[in-house]
Formats: sequence, structure tokens, C-alpha cells
Amino acid sequence: MDRRRFLLGAGTGVAVGIAGCLGGGGADRPFPDADWRDEDGLDVATLAETHVEAIVDAEGATLFSTAETTHDGDAEPEAWLPSQEYESAYDVENGRQYVRQELTETEATDVAELYVTDGEALVRRRVGDETQYARQSTDRSDGDLEDAMAAEVVTGIRVEGETAGGEAEYEGLDLWNPTSDGESEVRDEPAARFTADSFEGERNIPETVETASATVQVYESGVVPRLEQSWAGPHGSQEAAVDVGIDYRDLGATVPEPDWVEEARADTSA
Repeated sequence: MDRRRFLLGAGTGVAVGIAGCLGGGGADRPFPDADWRDEDGLDVATLAETHVEAIVDAEGATLFSTAETTHDGDAEPEAWLPSQEYESAYDVENGRQYVRQELTETEATDVAELYVTDGEALVRRRVGDETQYARQSTDRSDGDLEDAMAAEVVTGIRVEGETAGGEAEYEGLDLWNPTSDGESEVRDEPAARFTADSFEGERNIPETVETASATVQVYESGVVPRLEQSWAGPHGSQEAAVDVGIDYRDLGATVPEPDWVEEARADTSA
């Protein structure tokens, strides 16, 4: 996945596909009667459903993710994921979405932003000392925005795809071996912690996974506030490691208008 390509989905939003997550250990079982539990493990389908339902009911949330990547040698490997931050905030009540993607280990600034509201999508791209704006009209209803949010907020939990034969295929937490690892706290709220030390899926980066670990936190409501996962192994002729963190936060918060919007509108006026 090369996020140097900033995807503007007019009318559908931007989705990011950082996959997977979870556990290995085995200890206490916070919230033992929760529907998303499967004894010491997780019922991923139920967890995904409760997580999405809570966010949809709140009419908004922010997905904030980080990717820290390392590799042997000075040259960047082919098909590489650069270290970066990604933020996508939804506000269904006001019909707004804000997306920011920033490469974090570059000598010069490299940030792309998207703001969607009131039938228009505005983009600001900053590379070094240069800033460029773009604007296009959109035709997206509140229902379309809600659908886009629901699709994106299962990132890392459950990613639905389709096999060559047209059958449904799910990738996410089910590729790990999540095991209850006691209780934790995320943003002052109690959470159940699950850890994993085995990953059964395939990845583009690294091409071969030799070691993997992950942690997922789950509120009693079924909301997943935080996921962390790591993979390491050979990538081409080099060794590589990818560490990903995903936070779901700001449930029900509004999305403010960015301070660059008026300048963007003026710059893109005919």
C-alpha cells in the first residue's frame, strides 16, 4: 500500500486499509458476558458489528493511525510503505469529513488534506515550501457519508474482500490469535486487553512475516479504541519491519472547518 497516492473519493470519502490485530497471553477476562467475547478470544464478526454500530449511533468519530517502517540498507525497497500519519474524521450531523495524510520521515513537509462539506471537496497539498489547492463538487447524502464512515471504521478489525471465485473473504483480527490479557485503561475508560503473537495472513510489506505481535483494547460497549500491531521479516533482499497503531476516538465530536478553507476556495475560483 503506497499512501504517497492521496485518494480523493468524491462523494464516498477516503478509506485506508491498515489491516489486522490482536493477542497472546491469557489471564483475567474483563466483561466476561460481553457478546464480542469468545471465552479467552474474540468473536471478530460480533466485535466489528458492535464497534461500527456504536460509531454510527454517535454520528461521528476519528480514525487516527500511524505507520513506522524500517528496513536494512540506505535504499528504500520496492513497493514500500513510508512512515506516516493518517487521520480521518467524520461528522454526520454537519455533513463533514476531514482527512489528513502526512509522511513523517521526510526532509521536507509532505502533507495532503481533504475537507468535504456542502457539496464540495477541497484539497490542500503541501510539499516543501509549495502549497497547491484543488476543488471539485460532490453529490453525497448523509447516508452516503454514514456508509463511508461505517466502511472505514472497521479498518484493522475486519476487512471484507472477495475471492477470485466471488466468495466473501474476511481479513483482520481473525488472522491473529487474540488471547485475553487482563484489563487496561484507554482515555480514562476501562478496557479489556488482548494480545497476539501469531499472524496467519499474507502481507506485501514485509513479503515474508517471520515475527509478529499485536494488542487490541476493547471497551465494554464493543468499541475498539486502540489497536497496535507489528510485523518483521524479509522484504526482497532486505529485512524490514512495520509497526502500526490505530486509534478510534472523538465519538460524537464535530469536525471544525480547517483554517485553510477560505484560501483554498479563493485559489480555485474560476
